[in-house]
Amino acid sequence: MIICNVLNENFANTSIVFVDSNIDNKNKIYGDKIVFFVDKNNNISSINILDNNKYLIDNNNKFFKLNEDQINIIKKESERLGLNLNEIKMFQYGKIIKRTVHPKSDKLFVLDVDFNEEKTTQIITNTLETLEGEVCVFARIGATTFAGLEIVSGKVMNVESNGMVTSYKTLGINKEGLIFGNDAKVGQEFDLCQDI
Repeated sequence: MIICNVLNENFANTSIVFVDSNIDNKNKIYGDKIVFFVDKNNNISSINILDNNKYLIDNNNKFFKLNEDQINIIKKESERLGLNLNEIKMFQYGKIIKRTVHPKSDKLFVLDVDFNEEKTTQIITNTLETLEGEVCVFARIGATTFAGLEIVSGKVMNVESNGMVTSYKTLGINKEGLIFGNDAKVGQEFDLCQDI
């Protein structure tokens, strides 16, 4: 998934595209009305689009998943410059397998989350709605939220956390609460265009 945040209200006809926040920005590569932020191996972390029209981005949208046509235009320009555009899963349905109180805070919880991968992922949260057996949307490592928060691997009070529970507001959607799903959704990406 590649996410676009249209900045048209403050910067006419421009956008930021989030590819993978886990990539360490080292260089800026300028293309045709576009700036790529890349690591030393030319893997793209994020992109500034300086002409939304050229890249088929509607200025009336806000925070959304790029469609195939938009990605292909960006990919063509990135390939011309010798850059690597790799998609990752950013917002994904996961099932809470286990929930325990954080060893250093009774206001935090340690979740073991199943994303239909080889092993579960540990995520720390303070949300009370995250109960065992619930399926909800999580921001994965490399994701960037609507507010620009980059999700990276880290520790919360010395306990590893590899993601974040996601609410509608986290994704810039004007609804309250967490985003829940069912067992059939486990492992699937949350589609910003369809799952609302």
